[in-house]
Amino acid sequence: MRPIPPKMRQELASDPRMRQCSVWTPNARYGPCEGRIEWHHVWTYGGKQINEPWAIVGACHQHHEDVKKEPETRKAFERYSLGLATAADLMKYSRKGWDQIKKSIAYEA
Repeated sequence: MRPIPPKMRQELASDPRMRQCSVWTPNARYGPCEGRIEWHHVWTYGGKQINEPWAIVGACHQHHEDVKKEPETRKAFERYSLGLATAADLMKYSRKGWDQIKKSIAYEA
């Protein structure tokens, strides 16, 4: 895990979105939330986790673990994170291929 700089950590700690699981839904589409809220680095670039507020989201322990084995849970975190990002945020990582990523993680009903 990449350390979060103190200033950004303070900013994220005061953000209400970091106090609940980002994939929580009333119908429990991704299973029930369990455990404490952890901070999940959603993206990597050049082999390192992207350390930007839009790329770090709140995750209950269960869903944070599910990212490793449940592709739909991983995609849900990715969709949520991209919803927080601006075009300028994504331009910093222009070689990532964001358009293709958005197509591949599109919500499937």
